[in-house]
Amino acid sequence: LYVLAVWIHILTVCFWIGAMFFGDPQSTRFFSKLFERKLGGVGWYAQTVLWVTGLFMLHYKGILGQLFTIDFIASAYGRVLWIKILLVLTLVTFQITIGNKPSKMVYGYILVAFATVGMAVLLVRPVIF
Repeated sequence: LYVLAVWIHILTVCFWIGAMFFGDPQSTRFFSKLFERKLGGVGWYAQTVLWVTGLFMLHYKGILGQLFTIDFIASAYGRVLWIKILLVLTLVTFQITIGNKPSKMVYGYILVAFATVGMAVLLVRPVIF
């Protein structure tokens, strides 16, 4: 069940980030209009799936109960996880304030989304250097 949750989590991230690239309501390109019509409100659905699968994975690994403890936050894994959570909350804030409206801030949104994915990779492979 855990592996299924991981796959759903990863595929949802791919789908959500992909929708960000095709979701320009001001675009006159054929594929942008096609995807905008089909994927118009992907952000909220994706975030719901990501929160549910993310919380399930934390619970499965036994981390959910320790999430707010000083010892966990002081650990390297805890710091990276909390950075990821704060980035996700930034994405939620963006979804609430800007949502699917055209904005130049969408580039910042995409940057934060990729930074969040980067933090997720660091949680799986902690040492890159």
